[in-house]
Amino acid sequence: MLDSIYRFDFSILDALQSIHSPVLNVIMMVITYFAEVGWGWIALTVIMLRFPKHRKMGLASGVSLAIMLLINDVTIKSIVGRPRPYTLREDIDTIIPYPMGTSFPSGHTCASFSAATAIFLYDKKLGAFAYLLAALIGFSRNYFYVHYPTDVICGALLGIILGIIGTAIVRKLIVPRFGEKLKLPKE
Repeated sequence: MLDSIYRFDFSILDALQSIHSPVLNVIMMVITYFAEVGWGWIALTVIMLRFPKHRKMGLASGVSLAIMLLINDVTIKSIVGRPRPYTLREDIDTIIPYPMGTSFPSGHTCASFSAATAIFLYDKKLGAFAYLLAALIGFSRNYFYVHYPTDVICGALLGIILGIIGTAIVRKLIVPRFGEKLKLPKE
């Protein structure tokens, strides 16, 4: 079973090597670095928190990202301990510096989909753009050979679930209890 998963993963990763170009490399670098340590999503969250109209959305994004850090990065990655694909194919140039840590699930992708889901649940138009960016971030991780496709797929699915949970926590616990103090608009 594990062999067939690795065959599937490497067939996609190896095929992506054929589309590399200097221009696409730069585009993919910008996209992948947006989610480096979650900084781009954290920055968007802070910006949303500044505007009363988007404050709940920003709060849901922030809670989702915090949950993602605990569940994905601290817990699942350390339990699974899957080596990154470039460690098994030493002839591959990842183009970007080797990321630290283990591979499964993709933290970039999980963070991106958790924040995108929180945004989508408050604003469908903004959320659609956030989902597009999240998908491109996940793709960039495969493009650079630093995650397996199954890492990205599972990171996306987990991110969606955690985004739903984070948004539910905001709607059911935080808004009713602290809505006025946080100057949150009514639902």
